[in-house]
Amino acid sequence: MVPPSRPSPRTTLYLSNLDDNLIVRHRFDTLLVYNNGSPNVYSSQNPVKVIREALSQVLGYYHPLAGRVKRTEDGRKLQVDCTGEGALFVEASTHNTLSLLGELEELKPSFEQLLFQFPLTAQVEDVPPLIFQVTRFDCGGFVVGVSFNHCLCDGRGAAQFLLGLAEIARGETKLSIEAVWQREDLKPHQPYLVRFQHDELLESGFIVNPNCSRQMANVKTEDLILASFFLSSDVLQSIKQPIVEELKEHCSTFEVLAALAWRARTVALGIPLDHTVRLLFAVDVRRAFDPPLAEGYYGNGWSLACARNTTAGEVVNGSLSHVVKMIKNAKMSLNEEYVTSSMAFLEMKRSCPKMIDVRMCVEDAYLTDWRWLGFNEVDFGWGEPVIACPISFLRTLGFPIAFLRPPEKKSGVKMVVCVPCAAVKALEKEIHSLV
Repeated sequence: MVPPSRPSPRTTLYLSNLDDNLIVRHRFDTLLVYNNGSPNVYSSQNPVKVIREALSQVLGYYHPLAGRVKRTEDGRKLQVDCTGEGALFVEASTHNTLSLLGELEELKPSFEQLLFQFPLTAQVEDVPPLIFQVTRFDCGGFVVGVSFNHCLCDGRGAAQFLLGLAEIARGETKLSIEAVWQREDLKPHQPYLVRFQHDELLESGFIVNPNCSRQMANVKTEDLILASFFLSSDVLQSIKQPIVEELKEHCSTFEVLAALAWRARTVALGIPLDHTVRLLFAVDVRRAFDPPLAEGYYGNGWSLACARNTTAGEVVNGSLSHVVKMIKNAKMSLNEEYVTSSMAFLEMKRSCPKMIDVRMCVEDAYLTDWRWLGFNEVDFGWGEPVIACPISFLRTLGFPIAFLRPPEKKSGVKMVVCVPCAAVKALEKEIHSLV
């Protein structure tokens, strides 16, 4: 264990309903790959030692991550006990070279060796909120694997923590962005005002398609594959321009890519055209509040947007502009009033099932966008990572879609879609027909 370098205040901290609902009651894992190929002052240093010492110092600013998550007395909610026990830190080495990893495009069981894993049956109280593993390769490169309890931070907050850790590792004496907890500000006030129906939320706080037909039970990792596609900036512009002209309004690259990926996934999985389908994706709502959440807020500051009330036929056979418009409307619906209403709804209807009790279906597509969170800028002194990618979402959400930064010196987007092996050819055919 790596404890904070200075004593942590012993207290119990509240988790907001953005932090504590079933969709975030899991861990998310990240791999950062460094090749150590450019000579610099850090070339001869041991990255394990540098990162471990910096971790102890940065936990002094982020002391909740050195504590433990526990349940309230009634068992309905989670909170953080600031015990100061520290983060779990693992040092590892291998005689392999980084070339073995490729671009982490293939889902290989061996990659799980790059990050220490607790059994899936482990209770939340028994697992430290923060787990590190630094693995050194014979070629001089190394991989930093990090696992966060999602209840304590979202992707943006986790990247903020890692960027602060990197600053300390490079010799800075203080963080450029102050860590802010601020969860109490999001606590619903009585009387609870639920202004919307929130039919997308169960009492558990997890979204399940009421029209689900095919549940994804007992899907094994070896039956899945990560299909990766690179879309250059020129290709993206050629797809986006006619959509902008048709809608007569600005369209983001995310909206156009999401529409394209949703359609391709729907076709590849062979979802019947009359079935109801949904696209679910996170939208940062930090600035939706008045006043906005503080700059250094590292908790969950996102809400789940849902493009719904449509069929597979409409997504597949309708115009791509129409699909883009559905996605834009889903994003725009997440204003302060809606998010506040959803948190009040969860407060009134809260229950505490386990993640394994949630049944997910093929009609729901989950999308995550990691391009601008900040993981690609985490420089411990050896330069920025050559690869920064999530790995845990494949075990968490059924057949998801991810947008990542492309390899170095390429301008565009790397799109990764997780599908059963039998659906890969259909997915590739559909993507190529759209681009």
